[in-house]
Amino acid sequence: MAFGQLLRSHRTRRGLSLAQLAERVHFNRGHLSRIETGKRPPSVGFAEACDRALGTGDTFTAIASALEAAARQRQGWVRPAQLPVAKRIFVGRRDLMDRLDELRRGHERSLAVPVAVVHGPPGVGKSTLAVHWAHQAVSDGHFADGQLFADLQGIGPGTAAAPVDVLKDLLLAVGVPAERIPAGLGQRAATFRSYLHGRAMLLVLDNAADARQVLPLLPASPGCAVVVTSRTALPGLMCRVDAVSLPVTELCPAESATLIRSAIGEARADAAPDAVDVLAERCGHLPLALALATEHVVSRQHPSARPLAAELESERARLNLAAGDMTLRDAFDASYRTLDEPSARVFRLLGRLPGGRFDAADTAATAGVSKDEAMRLLHRLAGAHLIRHRDERHYHLPGLLRAYAADLSRRLDGEPERAAPCPVDAPRPAPSTRSVSSLVA
Repeated sequence: MAFGQLLRSHRTRRGLSLAQLAERVHFNRGHLSRIETGKRPPSVGFAEACDRALGTGDTFTAIASALEAAARQRQGWVRPAQLPVAKRIFVGRRDLMDRLDELRRGHERSLAVPVAVVHGPPGVGKSTLAVHWAHQAVSDGHFADGQLFADLQGIGPGTAAAPVDVLKDLLLAVGVPAERIPAGLGQRAATFRSYLHGRAMLLVLDNAADARQVLPLLPASPGCAVVVTSRTALPGLMCRVDAVSLPVTELCPAESATLIRSAIGEARADAAPDAVDVLAERCGHLPLALALATEHVVSRQHPSARPLAAELESERARLNLAAGDMTLRDAFDASYRTLDEPSARVFRLLGRLPGGRFDAADTAATAGVSKDEAMRLLHRLAGAHLIRHRDERHYHLPGLLRAYAADLSRRLDGEPERAAPCPVDAPRPAPSTRSVSSLVA
């Protein structure tokens, strides 16, 4: 019996109308009708929803999976699998993983392609999160037509890859012969959308510079999904494609300690458990800093986390954390270099404010600008994730970024000027427990 006939049989046996079944599976009535009459093939996601609603085990899921596999084989589809290797140690981010899952599940009830923008400061682990979720989704049986990955190289000024070049690589990856790839950006984008039509594809776009770079790369088939990582929230993308914004922040203290213990081993961690917490705090709970620090502990064969925790009491030592060609300071430098001169100057001066908490009035007094100009500059810095909203009025510089800004100011601005202090209620961190930084771009 065909899928549609079998579905109708189970529905009528339970006394359900099309509208009632549509409500249970969260698909519209017309969609069900077209599948029952054989006018539209069922997707695996739709079949899973039917199995849950009708209590049929995996009956419909198995049929839909076989139909999709047969269709791909007949069409000679080149199935790319371009996801980078996932990290062995992945801690936390459960809420963000759940939101990405929810976005994926909801795409079959809409004509729109789900687009998620994973954004946050340098070193917070945006790429790691996107790649880990992508591998998990593939392992769970989704995106059976393949996965594409492109590094858009947009983390510094003048480094972003041109969309026309990215599209050429993507078209080659899905099997389009080089001689059949059009020359222009618009033609390549249209060809890419055409080739992905009707496919269940995942596209991960890493390190995006802005919305203009991303828009030509987006597929239009609802069976696809896109995850973009960026150091900004990509303003302008949400209003064009209903992109979902997923900001990423530092790990919590318990997650940071778990990451350290997993990386250095239980024996080293148990040798000085208090030092694990100190090291996590001095790394600012940022995954990149934590990863660099744990590599130091292991490569230097320290018996515990205590020697490195003591070494990182100096903020300059924290900023100079490095392993191979990866350094924490370079990750911050790339974001800093994207700023115009007024924004860069204000960022440096904000690093001098005690407590790292400030509002537009504090910024105006410190930088010698008007309050309106201060608001504009703060908005620019917050958009680049170099400062963060603390409440409706105040901002703050998280641990290592505050240390980085202060270090830049000492080197580039000379001795601090006498300026209006931060509000008296601003908290002042203890010198030995200042925050630092973490994971990947």
